Amino acid sequence: MFLHAPQGAFTSEARAKVAAELTDLGMACERLIDTPQIRAGIWVYFVEHAPDTVFRAGKQAAAPIMSLKVYALKGGFNAETKTRMVAEATAILGKHSKTDGGQVPAYVVILEAPEENWGMYGQQVHLAAMQTPQAGA
Repeated sequence: MFLHAPQGAFTSEARAKVAAELTDLGMACERLIDTPQIRAGIWVYFVEHAPDTVFRAGKQAAAPIMSLKVYALKGGFNAETKTRMVAEATAILGKHSKTDGGQVPAYVVILEAPEENWGMYGQQVHLAAMQTPQAGA
């Protein structure tokens, strides 16, 4: 997962909480077996941007905005869990960021890749081997 946010949107402590909560959410939404090895394959990168480096409609953005890109194997999410990921990830960002408490200025995008296009540690990844048995039912 790659989280793009304005500089200072998250404290160091908040980043750690966001990373932990997004990891838990991603595992639940993709119905992954909860093992240290599978958890170690979930990364959350925070990319902070200076206010003058973000543009909207071709002009410097007047309001701060966050974007979360979630990379997943195709088939890991279904329609229901995509909806859950968007809603709950947005809530996590709002809970831990320095927003005004109103609508959370966040975009969440789920990008799915076929298994043959995904590898870790020099080997292709197979979703079925990482999911709970009831995931396919």
